[in-house]
Amino acid sequence: MAIALLLHLVAATLWVGGMFFALLILRPAALPLEIPQRVGLWTRVLERFMKVVWGIVIILPITGYWMIFAGFGGMQGLGMHIHIMEGLGWCMIALFLVIHQRAFRPMQRMYAELLIPEAGLYIERLRKLVQINLLLGLAVIAVAGAGRYW
Repeated sequence: MAIALLLHLVAATLWVGGMFFALLILRPAALPLEIPQRVGLWTRVLERFMKVVWGIVIILPITGYWMIFAGFGGMQGLGMHIHIMEGLGWCMIALFLVIHQRAFRPMQRMYAELLIPEAGLYIERLRKLVQINLLLGLAVIAVAGAGRYW
């Protein structure tokens, strides 16, 4: 159970922290760049981050259900906060799939084809979707941290 919890916490921290960093640190720092440099930066950064998040979206459900079934004896008897956390987590994973397939992949493809202005249009779409996922992630953290006291 301790290993599952550790993996779960590290994975969640990396995902939410990465989104926080991208939106609130990297984005403002990249705004002064010309469009070709900005799109190139975001493409390279997101190529690396997306690989990490793919691992995270596998680790989180596995470790979450590992804890539920091996540590807590199954779904019955779980606090409502665990069910809320689970639901929000699946929403985050679904939104990640949308981000990856509908925003990141087209941006990556257009950048590779040197369609830089077109690729740049996807940065704003990415920002909006990642903002939503960050808010969901912060809600999960709030529920995980304080939910058992409700």
